[in-house]
Amino acid sequence: MQATTFKYRREIDGLRAIAVLSVIFFHAGIPGFSGGFVGVDVFFVISGYLITGILLREHASDQFSLGRFYERRIRRILPALFFVLLVCIPFGWSLMDPYAFWRLGQGLVGVTLFVSNILFWRTTNYFTATVENPLLHTWSLGVEEQFYILFPLFLALVWRFARRWLLVAILSVALVSLGISQWGVQTGRVVAAFYLIPSRAFELLLGSLVAVAAFKHRVPQLKPLITEAIAWMGMGAITWSTLVFDHTTPFPGWHALVPSVGTALILAFVRQEGALGRLLSLRTMVGIGLISYSAYLWHQPVFAYAHIAGWRPGLVGALFLILASMALAVFSWRYVERPFRNPSFLSRRGVFLWAAISSAAMMSMGVWFYATQGVSSRFTDEEMRWWRFADVGLQSRFVATRFNGLSEKFQSDSRRKILIVGDSYAQDFANVVHESGHWEDAQIRTVYIPVVCQMVDVDQDITHYIAPIDRPTCISNPTIRSTKPLIAQADVVVLASSWMKWSAQLLPQTIANMDIRTDQRLFVVGPKSFGAVNVRQLLAMGEKHRAAMRHEPPDDVLEINTILKNGLKPEIFVDQVTIICGREPKCPVVTEQDELISYDGRHLSKEGAKYIGQQVFERSALANVR
Repeated sequence: MQATTFKYRREIDGLRAIAVLSVIFFHAGIPGFSGGFVGVDVFFVISGYLITGILLREHASDQFSLGRFYERRIRRILPALFFVLLVCIPFGWSLMDPYAFWRLGQGLVGVTLFVSNILFWRTTNYFTATVENPLLHTWSLGVEEQFYILFPLFLALVWRFARRWLLVAILSVALVSLGISQWGVQTGRVVAAFYLIPSRAFELLLGSLVAVAAFKHRVPQLKPLITEAIAWMGMGAITWSTLVFDHTTPFPGWHALVPSVGTALILAFVRQEGALGRLLSLRTMVGIGLISYSAYLWHQPVFAYAHIAGWRPGLVGALFLILASMALAVFSWRYVERPFRNPSFLSRRGVFLWAAISSAAMMSMGVWFYATQGVSSRFTDEEMRWWRFADVGLQSRFVATRFNGLSEKFQSDSRRKILIVGDSYAQDFANVVHESGHWEDAQIRTVYIPVVCQMVDVDQDITHYIAPIDRPTCISNPTIRSTKPLIAQADVVVLASSWMKWSAQLLPQTIANMDIRTDQRLFVVGPKSFGAVNVRQLLAMGEKHRAAMRHEPPDDVLEINTILKNGLKPEIFVDQVTIICGREPKCPVVTEQDELISYDGRHLSKEGAKYIGQQVFERSALANVR
């Protein structure tokens, strides 16, 4: 079989420009780019196409070499990546709290080992402040790097033993990957489906299929008008998903086929002489495409460190950050990417030696930051006392651990039985009970109902209130209806949630359907808010000013509390906002002992739980249940 020449295609760089701008505009919060995250999927398909084309050409000419392949990947990926990581370190040192810097060290290790996608799968949760993670975007590099490790070996085996079945082999693996992806989305394993290569490989393999089809001359030769129309259909699919998809879209799964197939159609059918080809080949588009890798690497650290520094940019500020990212991209492309990609710059041995030394150095720094808890020796004991409130992992574990440990059945004994049902606010309430020393003689049991599902049991369809991406989660988790047997055993039932307007309005009907007996007590705990928390600013202002700080709850929290107050009996509703913040209301940020009440403005610290408990058990209907 003769090798097909894979010449440089300017329109692919133009497509890269669209991909990277979509991602950057999405992260910048530019209106109209709610689905800009699909730019990563476009990159995946392009990568699969280009890598497969190179490998096929080398196999056909009997010149395939794993050493040469990985040399090219090192030259392409690592120099710019390590440069960005290196720049992130001093900014992290000066701007990050010790716990965030500790996580940066964790990220450095994950990126260097090509497993950052696995790391973020394991560490990203409901509480995680992802906007402040300068390395979060490297998950996609983890997916690509794992593909680069596995796919050349797979292709070499198929080429040697089943060359005639190459298309079928790749298509089969792609279909399995798509099935895994859709299964993950349908079963509520969205985070795993988003980050891991088994559920993402089909996108790269779509590009591989186009490359194999082109290599074997299997791409249909159609009339120019039809070819152009198909290419524009592909662009329409990318554009549509960029404009229409958002955080509620079940993704990846089959939804990821929309931008991925669109990209594959463009790769297969766009022609430079056509209108779309000319558009993608414009000098500006090609220029952005050439720096797209560096632009992708830079934008997340720029956005993250701006946020960490306390800047909340509007539209003009976001555009400034985008321009700053592009300027840095031009610099690193010209002075880092281009030199290393030149085959005359370092020998193959030199490239591997440089990669080994650089990786070891980056790993060592990451391990140091991790082992020293963000080099916490830099801070005083008082600073560390406050910085622990910024440790999202530590604080979120406190919120969830006790509640999760009580999710059992009631035991048959004479102790009073108390059931706490709800989301992370119910987890908070379980801590309020424990830290304030109440109900110590009771059996306390818990049931977790995710906030996206809400606690509703009504005789009407509520599916439209729940985002499509969350519906599998709600199907697989407990509901008020499924919890009824446990509710029937309880002496006291507490419902606590970050209530949404629709669920708050339906709560009287839900309670009616719960069949609460006259010998049972029911309490509904309203939502709370303690404002945006910036530990750095709180630490700098001093104890006197912190004690005087007050936060006005947002209108939506006040509206929910009003709905609950009007719809429920006074002996049922626990209005935390009125109790803690007064009727004005103005909510304190710290306790009388100068301890932070809420580490993120919504969930309680250990000290905050004790503070809240001392008041709600004295000044609400809970005072009657000792």
